[in-house]
Amino acid sequence: MSSNPTSTEAALPPLPASSGPRRGAAATADRLLEAAHALLYERAGGEVPVAEIAARAKANVAMVKYCFGNKDGLFDALLERVVSGLVADVERLDRQDLAPDEKLRLHLGAVVRNYVRFPYLNRLLNQRLASGHDEAVERLSRLFALPVRDWYARVLAEGHEAGMFREVDPTFFFFSVLGAAEYMFSARRWMERAFEEEIDDELLGRFTDHLTRLVLSGIRPT
Repeated sequence: MSSNPTSTEAALPPLPASSGPRRGAAATADRLLEAAHALLYERAGGEVPVAEIAARAKANVAMVKYCFGNKDGLFDALLERVVSGLVADVERLDRQDLAPDEKLRLHLGAVVRNYVRFPYLNRLLNQRLASGHDEAVERLSRLFALPVRDWYARVLAEGHEAGMFREVDPTFFFFSVLGAAEYMFSARRWMERAFEEEIDDELLGRFTDHLTRLVLSGIRPT
């Protein structure tokens, strides 16, 4: 993504909060996570040195090692904080008394907004998935991929039973939705340079409408 924030990205979106009061090293860990989130957001996922994260957090660089082991550990903790917040959003949506197609409509809009809220998320996830660190991959799968895929399975099954949707593989649906939404942002330079479009609120609204129509029309009964 471009390092120049759009109007949509002007204000730093909050990082999902930690649970309960935090003191001592735990409070420092929170400040380091907040600082990493802010710097990665400002640079649209670009590289951020540990020294800058520590300086933004007003913490000693050694606290990164103390709290997280290393920079990868800090970014893993940041990823876990973000994806846990995203799953909590899905769970809140699931508790609403809405038809399956309306739940998916609202969710698809949230998926697009989340790529604006956390422009670094996909890069960090892909780095971790490609790292060969099976433990980290399994942890992120438990925290994010499996709960979201399982929610898709329930909503799609409810919609199928109600005659709204055809039978849909929830795993393929997971990759289709996230892949379609993510590529608009990972290939942002094409949008800006080749197609001369600015990713702003108006374009995001059009893209969300396009994605919603594409996905929902694609799973309607034939």
